[in-house]
Amino acid sequence: MPVRPLAGTGTLCYSRAMRLFRPLAALLLLSTVARAHDHAAPQQARTVAEIRAEAQAVVLVQSVLSWYTRTVGETSIQAETYRGHEALFSKRSFDTVAAAAKGAGGNSASDDRRALGFLKSYLAGEFLNQAIARFDDEAQNAELAATVRLSWEKAPVPYKQLDLLSADEKDGKRRAEIESRKAEVWKSTLNPILERKEKEAQRLARELGYPSYVALAEEFRIVDLRPLTVEGERFRKATDALYAELLAEVAKKELGLLPKDLHRSDIGRLRKAPRFQKFFPKELMIPSFRHFLDGIGMDLRTAAGGEVKIDDALHPQKEPRAACYSIRVPGDIRITVKPTGGIDDFVTFFHEGGHALHYANTTSKVWEFQQLGPYAITESFAETFGHVWDDPAWLRRYRAFVIRWNGDHKTAFPTMSDGEILEVVRLRVFEEIYFLRRYGSAKLIYEAALHGGDPAIWKGVYPGQTADLQGLYKDLFGRAYGFALSDEDALRYRTDVDDFFYAADYTRAFGLANLIHEGVRTKIGPEWLTSKASGELFRKLFSDGNRLQPDEVAQQLGYAKLDFTPSEARFSRLLATR
Repeated sequence: MPVRPLAGTGTLCYSRAMRLFRPLAALLLLSTVARAHDHAAPQQARTVAEIRAEAQAVVLVQSVLSWYTRTVGETSIQAETYRGHEALFSKRSFDTVAAAAKGAGGNSASDDRRALGFLKSYLAGEFLNQAIARFDDEAQNAELAATVRLSWEKAPVPYKQLDLLSADEKDGKRRAEIESRKAEVWKSTLNPILERKEKEAQRLARELGYPSYVALAEEFRIVDLRPLTVEGERFRKATDALYAELLAEVAKKELGLLPKDLHRSDIGRLRKAPRFQKFFPKELMIPSFRHFLDGIGMDLRTAAGGEVKIDDALHPQKEPRAACYSIRVPGDIRITVKPTGGIDDFVTFFHEGGHALHYANTTSKVWEFQQLGPYAITESFAETFGHVWDDPAWLRRYRAFVIRWNGDHKTAFPTMSDGEILEVVRLRVFEEIYFLRRYGSAKLIYEAALHGGDPAIWKGVYPGQTADLQGLYKDLFGRAYGFALSDEDALRYRTDVDDFFYAADYTRAFGLANLIHEGVRTKIGPEWLTSKASGELFRKLFSDGNRLQPDEVAQQLGYAKLDFTPSEARFSRLLATR
C-alpha cells in the first residue's frame, strides 16, 4: 500500500494500514501455498529468464512483508515466503546462472556478466537464507516479545525501546543498568539463536562449493577483504592521536567523563550530542532535508513520476533503526524513521534520504541493477548525504533555514552560534572517525574470524587470539573505541554482526562518502551545497542503480581507486575551519 503522508503530518495512519495489510498478507500466503503445489512435481531445467522472473516476485513479497514487520511490529514470517520456491533457491538454479555468467560475453565489468553475477550471488545468499530464515524470524519475534525490568520503571519495558531510552538517559548509572538488561536478553535469548544460525550458514556455504562463508561473502560483496582490512588498520593507526584528542574533548563536554571512565552504554548518549539537541527539533528533520535538496536542485520526486513515501510515526513496536525500502525501483520508494530529535536523528534521516534518492533516480531497466548486487554504492550515497552535517557551510545554511522557519511559522526554535557550529563540526568528525575505525578495523577482523575465514585476511594486522569470540570482540572493539569494554559489553558479540559481510559495504561507504565530498567540491567548488550542478552530478551517479562499484565511482570523480586518504584530508580540512 502507498505510505503517503496524511493530512500534512508525514505519519502513516496505522489503523488504516493494518486493515489493508491483513488481506494483503493472506493473498501473499495463498500465493506461496499455490507455488508449493506448482513445485511439488519433479524439477525441470529452467532458463535464466524464468529464474529471474520468480526472483523478482519473491523480492517484492518479502520487501512488503518486511516493511510491516519493521513499521508496526507485524509478526515476521520471512521463513514462510520461501515455501514453494525450493526450485528457485536450489543448487541447480545457482549452477544455471553461474554457467550463464561464466559464458557471458565481454569482460568481468560488462553489463550482462555483472548482472548475472549479481543474480548468482543473490541465489547463493538466498540458498542460505531459505534455510536460516527461521532463525531470523525466531530472533526478531524474540526481540518483539522481550521485556526487561528497570529499577525506576513500574512496568516492564519492551526490549525494542531500550536503545532510545539509553540515548535519552542523562544518568550514567541508569544507562549502565539499561545495558545490563540488554545483555541479559543477548545472553539468554538471542545469542543461542544466532549461534545456531551461524553454524548452519557456514555449513550451507560449503555445500554450495565455497571454501567458507567468508569466500561466499567476498564474491557477494565484490570485495577482497585482505587489502580492505589492511587499509582499515592503516587508517586506525593513522588516526589514533587525533581520535584520542577528539574522544577526550567530546566525552568531557557531552558527558562530563574522561575516556577511561567511559562505558559501552555511554556511546548512544555521546553520539546524540545532548548539548546540541535543542538545535535539532524533530519537527524540522524532514523540512530541513527538503531545504537541502532544494539547494542542490533536487526533490523527493521519483523518476517514475511519484514521490518518496515517508513514515515517521512513533509506533511502540516500530523498529527504531531507520531504513529505506526500495519496493519497486524507481516508483515505490519508502523511508521509515522513528524521530526523537537531535543531530543524530537528522544525520540518520539524511542518510536514508540518500538511499531513497539513489533508487528514486535510478533509470536503469536492468532489474539486477535496481535491486541486487552489493550495497557499498547505495550506502556510499546515503553516507554522502548524512555527511553533509559535518560541513560548517551546511550548518550555517541550516541555521539560516531555522531563522526563516521561525519567522514563517511563529515558532522559537533556537539557533547555533558560530562557535557552536564549530563545536558540532568537531563532534561530527569524531563520529566519522569512530565509525570508520569500528567497521574498517574491528568489524572486518572480528567477522572474518567469526565466520571461519582464512587467517591470512588479518595476518600481520591483528596478532591476538581468535578462538574465544567474546574475548576477541572485547579486544578489537575496545582498541577501536579508545576505551576498554567489559565482559558484559562483549556479550553483543553475536548480535553485533551483519549478514554476508555487510560490514565490508559499510566500511567502503564511509570512506567513499568522504571521497565523494572531496570530489564534488573539486569539480563544482566550495559552494556545491547551493549549486544545481551538484544535483545533476548526483542524478548521473544514481542513474545506474547498483551497477557501479566503489573504485568506478572514485574514478568518475578523479581518483585512481578508493582508499581512506581522502577521508583523512577531509577531516583535516573540516577541523581547520574557523
